Amino acid sequence: MEQDAFRQSFAVQQRAGLGALAEMSSPPARFEDELAALLAGGHDHERSHRFLHLGPLDLVRDDGGFRDSDSYRNPPVFPPREIGHGPLAHEYDIPDVTFRPLRALAVVPLLMVTAGSLLLHGAAFGGRLSTNPWMVAVWGTAVTFVLVQIFLAWQQKPFTVTKRQLAQLDRLWVTVNIPVYNEDPAILDRTIYALFRQTRLPDHVQVVDDGSGQDYREVREWWETYHPPGVRFSWVRQHNCGKKHAQAATFNSDRDADVFVTIDSDSALDCCALDEGLKPLADPRIVSVAGLETAFNYDTNLLTRAISARSIAFQLFAMSAQSKARGNVLINPGAFSLYRADLIREIVPAYLGETFFGCPVTLGDDTALTMFALCKGRAVHQPSAVSLPVYPETVSHHLRQWTRWMRASTIRTFWRLRYLPILSYGWLYVVYTLWAFFTSVAITLVIPLAWPATRNLALASGVALIAWPCAMAIRIVTVRRSDQRWFSKLAGVLLLPAAALWYLIVLRQIRFYGIATCGRQHWVTRDKVEVKIREDQITRELAA
Repeated sequence: MEQDAFRQSFAVQQRAGLGALAEMSSPPARFEDELAALLAGGHDHERSHRFLHLGPLDLVRDDGGFRDSDSYRNPPVFPPREIGHGPLAHEYDIPDVTFRPLRALAVVPLLMVTAGSLLLHGAAFGGRLSTNPWMVAVWGTAVTFVLVQIFLAWQQKPFTVTKRQLAQLDRLWVTVNIPVYNEDPAILDRTIYALFRQTRLPDHVQVVDDGSGQDYREVREWWETYHPPGVRFSWVRQHNCGKKHAQAATFNSDRDADVFVTIDSDSALDCCALDEGLKPLADPRIVSVAGLETAFNYDTNLLTRAISARSIAFQLFAMSAQSKARGNVLINPGAFSLYRADLIREIVPAYLGETFFGCPVTLGDDTALTMFALCKGRAVHQPSAVSLPVYPETVSHHLRQWTRWMRASTIRTFWRLRYLPILSYGWLYVVYTLWAFFTSVAITLVIPLAWPATRNLALASGVALIAWPCAMAIRIVTVRRSDQRWFSKLAGVLLLPAAALWYLIVLRQIRFYGIATCGRQHWVTRDKVEVKIREDQITRELAA
């Protein structure tokens, strides 16, 4: 009873923000049996489909003409480039990306982590570990959770559908939102082109210019004239209100949508991304799908190689495990994610009105939508639905982006601990990562303060800093890009220990700064165009 009273009080205080989350966690009385089972028994969601109002899978919509489902499998033919009148190519070479589970390789990281943990903890603590039951319990719990994550991650395989399910998915009305603010026109042009070469075309693509200082007239005029027949294309410009409001412009205006797709303005989709991303939604328990992202500009410099390799390793480890654990993905990438439209329409007021201790929250749009999805059903990861966003190419851009992410992450951590079912995989993952973060900070402080007694601990930590990224890097071999040779991938893998060291020395300190300044909700990037397609790249595209 005290817990219920606290929830009601908290919801009243946060009614201008995430009050809707409390309402979603506390459905009407007729669903109290399902809610009690959900809160008491983990994160099953076996009955979550009863909370959903699914789109009419067996109904063909009348959009002014007959749509043969086979037409989705035939990318459109674009007009000759000579019709254009500017420096934009309007056609681009976008890599093909494939995912292979390769489950047999799971034994390698499992053995590495188990053996390495036993050896390193023995070297660091000597015989003291086995004589202290509390240390044994903590160490055993941590190692077990890591091993469970590795096992779950390697068990992941892409969602598939039957022919009947595929036909039903083809009849869903899919609306794509592209929020734009100070994006390079050529990159935005490439993003739209990638959408219109999908094997399964969207039904509506809406670009929302959130008050950019860039001139997108050529991009807009070209695609308004030459978008594929049967696909509605619209362009909206509004005063700068932030990414959430740019997304809501589409959410509120398109009443036909069964599925909303959110992509960033710099994200070029693999040709099968939309086709693959829709497949998990054949399961009515699933309400959101996270795509896999890999940097388009992977090979630009050492920075892009390092952060790209780290990003894809994290996705194929943490997100894959979360997805396999009954749909507990915590972050749907802004680069490419899909949501059931009924969910989105329900949460728009809370999404736009979110506050944190009275401060309006504008950051963390992707994690907020994921949080809402987790309160309604399963949030999964589809590794075969691939997007290729542009990653920061300068240290300044990288650090400012990380600062923004850490401010948003601080707030999301509070919401996850508050709203996710206790003992669900997602909730346990948050608790584990917090414990791991503060433990690593404590070890970093203890080593110099207790030197030389901590010499072995320092040595073990140094070895772990190299071994752990290498164990996770094995997962990267499951992804193959048509534009990437083996030595390029190897270079990224070899940079993972350096990326781990970079996190330890630099990014972890920025996390503390982000925690302390989470009330500052300024975007901190995109005050100008941060990354551009170089002129020589455009020349090559035009000459192809």
